[in-house]
Amino acid sequence: MLTASPTRIRSPNLQYFLMESTDKPTRVKPMTWFGYLPLKSEMLPHDPETEKVDWAAVAANVGAGLVIGMREALGGIVSASLIFSTSDVPELAEVFPFGISMMWFSTSMGALWYAIFGRMQYAYGTAQDVIGILQAVIAVRIAEELAEAGHRERIATTTLAMICLSSILTGLASVAIGKLGLGKFALLFPAPVTSGFLGAIGFVILRSSLSTASGVPFEKFYPVDVDMFLETSRLIEVGLQIGTVIFIRIGPPIMQAIWPKSATVEKLAGVICQLLPLLVFHIAMFSAGISLEELTEKGWVYRKESGGGLTGHWTTYSMKDVDWPILWNTIPDMPPLILMAILCTATGALTVSDRFPKGPEGDPAPVEALNFDQELVTVGVSSTLLGLLGGTLTFHTFTSIQLRLDGGTHRISVICVALFVFVAFASNIPFGHYIPKWYLSGLFMNTAFHFLKGALLSYRSLPQTYWRGYRVVSLQYLVTLSAIGISIFTAPANAIFIGMLMSVAIFLMQSSQLSPVTNVVMGSRVVSRTKRPIWEMHALRKEGHRILLLYLQGQLFFGSARKLVGVLNAALAGEQVRYCILSFARVPSVDPSAARHLKTIKEKAILQGCRIICCRTNHEVYSALVAAEVIMNADPDLVQYLRGLRWRTKCESSKDAQMVKDNSITQQQDHVPAPEAIVPDDPDAFAHETDALDWCDEAIVMEFCYQGEASYQLKPYQWAYRESCTLFKRLDEQYFEEMNGLRPGLLAELRPYCSVMSELPKWDKVEFAYGSLCFILRGSVSLVQMLPQAYENKRAKPSASLAPGGFSFRQGKRLRRRYPPGHVVGKVTFFLSMSDRVVDKSVVPQIVVSSKFGDSTELWLLRRPAWDTLPPGLRAELTTMLCLQMADDAQHAGLQEH
Repeated sequence: MLTASPTRIRSPNLQYFLMESTDKPTRVKPMTWFGYLPLKSEMLPHDPETEKVDWAAVAANVGAGLVIGMREALGGIVSASLIFSTSDVPELAEVFPFGISMMWFSTSMGALWYAIFGRMQYAYGTAQDVIGILQAVIAVRIAEELAEAGHRERIATTTLAMICLSSILTGLASVAIGKLGLGKFALLFPAPVTSGFLGAIGFVILRSSLSTASGVPFEKFYPVDVDMFLETSRLIEVGLQIGTVIFIRIGPPIMQAIWPKSATVEKLAGVICQLLPLLVFHIAMFSAGISLEELTEKGWVYRKESGGGLTGHWTTYSMKDVDWPILWNTIPDMPPLILMAILCTATGALTVSDRFPKGPEGDPAPVEALNFDQELVTVGVSSTLLGLLGGTLTFHTFTSIQLRLDGGTHRISVICVALFVFVAFASNIPFGHYIPKWYLSGLFMNTAFHFLKGALLSYRSLPQTYWRGYRVVSLQYLVTLSAIGISIFTAPANAIFIGMLMSVAIFLMQSSQLSPVTNVVMGSRVVSRTKRPIWEMHALRKEGHRILLLYLQGQLFFGSARKLVGVLNAALAGEQVRYCILSFARVPSVDPSAARHLKTIKEKAILQGCRIICCRTNHEVYSALVAAEVIMNADPDLVQYLRGLRWRTKCESSKDAQMVKDNSITQQQDHVPAPEAIVPDDPDAFAHETDALDWCDEAIVMEFCYQGEASYQLKPYQWAYRESCTLFKRLDEQYFEEMNGLRPGLLAELRPYCSVMSELPKWDKVEFAYGSLCFILRGSVSLVQMLPQAYENKRAKPSASLAPGGFSFRQGKRLRRRYPPGHVVGKVTFFLSMSDRVVDKSVVPQIVVSSKFGDSTELWLLRRPAWDTLPPGLRAELTTMLCLQMADDAQHAGLQEH
């Protein structure tokens, strides 16, 4: 069943914008479950003006494809030599000609498969050295076990079956990971581990190349028989091998320096320098009259055996000769190979797509982000089919970059690559007999140097580290070096396991050294978003140091938790802190040991008269804190809301439980009740920092402003304000006037010009108040910012990766400020709309009736037409009062929690 894949855009907001604002239909690629279907525009280059085939560009594509095909054919020989010629097992060496045919078959079919079903029209997959060396390790183990069992005749067939099995298992795993959407996680694999593993493979290839060239087995990093290794004939072969490597590496730069402006030299210098040593050798042997038979007797070349060709590929060996128990025993050795193949597929696709962020001409969606999951599926199906047909696994090759640089921009170039390699496969020419061992050893010694160089120089891409003022290599670099060292004494697959352990250990060590506290603010420097009168602000300014707000970050585990405990111990040492608020907004998880530490410090804080309060936790963090009994008595509003989300909660009292059961979930969106009214004695969790600050500020204000000696200095209007906030009474006009410095009787004069709303229910949106001044005489109102992403853009839902880390109590909304009785709201909008300076009405905060100070609210609405009819004196007095309140709002904004 064919489906259409829409253009993928990483930003959901951008995707929504394009969907809304673009009338031109988006071109898409047809898809199947295992890949994409090619389009005509991708197959051959066309002239954009005439839409006819551009034959000059076609010639460039064909030429680039044939040159790269030649390189891939040569690479197939190297891959086969890595598997079958790097050991001293003669039964494996005899399979080398057939192995070349197997590599060519796999490369040609893998490239053809991606040319038809792949997303990138210039990319393709091949059999590569990285997997070949891992297969070689397993092949040696098979040979040793069969030799001990006395079944040496089954070594070749069982090894070939192992290669096919590894291809099938890798393909199935790749498809499964892609379909499960886990492909992106392969890119999270630690880079030092990958670099170290490639370096480990490079060392194994280097050791094997010296063994192949000299004919002497190597143990760890030295020859088993030194005397045999130092024989003249063997040293000559090693010398030719090293000379070949030197020529391959320095030849292209010399040629490009001689012909700096030649594009042909730039494209073909690498291939020429790879083939020239082989050509010179055969010319020298022909001139000296030395035949290939003599070279065969001396062990310089392999026996003259064909690889099987087009028909012999499936008839040379029989499945009846496979030792199935030995084959099944190799499955536990497969995971490192499978993991590396999947990782190479993802990183290869990433490297190629990053090198060319925009697709070439003919691509229907040139800026479409590459879908790594679909790439794994496409390559996985190819590897599975190749395994079933007697081939090995293939995946993305970096040579695709060179193909496009050479002019291979369309699928015809990839088809030419596949065609060239397929001709080599079908020709049945015994290439192994014409290629000396030292030359093959030189080719994969060059590969070894490439891997080792990348690994040993990987410190350049790691962050700088300083110790006592001196620059030193990053600890991550030790992972790379350790992996290379491990490959000397054990199998290279162990490098992945050890590297992962070291990466985790370094991560834990570095994380434990970082403080999980990003910021600490005292309550005298930060207040909640509830507006308070000046006398309460003075009390908080004087006594607010008894409140601490700590912003936490990162995962809390046993190491980082100790840092947090140290910070909390230091904070509690002064014996003045009574409330310590912990914000978990940027904490993704808390492990049991960290939760236990928090439980211990909470109990210690209680003994010192301090309360630890948690807020902004996600589901995982909240569950961990509840399980560890760090959270035991959460705010009822939070408990009730979380139960609506089916989070696990605890409720201490039956009264709280009954309140949670009776109240509607939707009726608690803006409710943070006063401590003396509903809140339990010891709340230890709130939805948001501002809710926690509300509770703590209220406790400080109660003790240091409305109790003790300070309470005797309060005036009647201040007590009236207090009763309006705690007992939900109406603030009399007289006290409103005194609170705002207005003359007596001013509100009585103002009332005829206002629309009095005396019973506005809680949570009601006062949309009709836009552009009006709202005088609050009872209850409270909130200014709520509606978030565009959640409120307007409903079609473009953000992905999970963009979701906030902490819990959002008011999803889709942001509380800007809450105003109690005695205040006027709507001032900014009123004056901006008066002069027509509102930029966008949709971003203006909405006025919502709050439930904090009662179930209903009384507002006096003074609209613009009524304002214009006010007596000049009354208008001037109101203007003075409004300017003072706006200045007070600005002052509060600098102190409130953000």
